[in-house]
Amino acid sequence: MATEPDDDDPGTDGAHAEYALDRTVLANERTYTAWIRTGLTALAAGVAIERFMADVMPRWGIRTIAVVLIVFSGVAFYVAAWRYTHLGLKLGRADVKRVPRLVTSGASLILVACAVIALAGLWLAGG
Repeated sequence: MATEPDDDDPGTDGAHAEYALDRTVLANERTYTAWIRTGLTALAAGVAIERFMADVMPRWGIRTIAVVLIVFSGVAFYVAAWRYTHLGLKLGRADVKRVPRLVTSGASLILVACAVIALAGLWLAGG
């Protein structure tokens, strides 16, 4: 004689599915922050290379590496928001409170703008 699973019992499939959904939401937020950290590191490295490597490498090499790193940082910021939103749309209802998409998209947009400003500053200040 089979019994119906009770959703309130933590040992049932319903509760496991709910916990799995909550873990997925939290993993999505960790992935978002990892992309942001990667972008911030690339942005800082691009600016630092331009500032501190002037005596070590030829100017064109420094400029190329700095531009690549700064462009990569902008892409990382965009991908962070895209991934967070894309996966968030696939997730249904979850008991864990999520960071609003407006906040993540807005923060990523501001960081992309910072990367663009850094890139413009690199070209305008460098001659």
